[in-house]
Amino acid sequence: MTTLQDPAGLRALGATPDEARARLTKEFDRLEAHLRARQADWTRTQPGRDWSPAQEAEHVVLIDMGIARLLGLLLSERELTPSAQVPGTLKDGKRQTPPFAAPSADGLAWDTWETRWAEHRAAFEQVAAGVRETPGRTMWHPFFGELDALDWLRMVSGHARNHRLLLEQSAAAGA
Repeated sequence: MTTLQDPAGLRALGATPDEARARLTKEFDRLEAHLRARQADWTRTQPGRDWSPAQEAEHVVLIDMGIARLLGLLLSERELTPSAQVPGTLKDGKRQTPPFAAPSADGLAWDTWETRWAEHRAAFEQVAAGVRETPGRTMWHPFFGELDALDWLRMVSGHARNHRLLLEQSAAAGA
């Protein structure tokens, strides 16, 4: 069974909506810059990882687009339907990706990833522009529990940061 992490730890990724948006921009910039440097091993599974940089990039896009839709719902006046509160799965201490966010066998193609990334980024940043705290309007996260819109935004910044760090570690291990 997974023990949920305290969502208060996400506040380090921005105490206010403006700070959280600034952190998102920083983390997207840093991940994007790192991905640009990975052409030589774009499709090679990384040391200590199950995925290639192409697959990591695709996974981040898939997660972010799902969360963009979720943010739209949290920021709306639409009724929230309770969802199953199923804790996430850990394997060897690592969070496991839900099936809907698993990358394809090939990941994003090198010659199209920047376009897909730019489209995803613009769409996510458009939703993020309206993010605010939404007390009482939360949705379940498998590793943090109930999160409001601002915490979901913080989580996306942390997710981008974590994947960049994993990619940097794998690049160093392969050098």
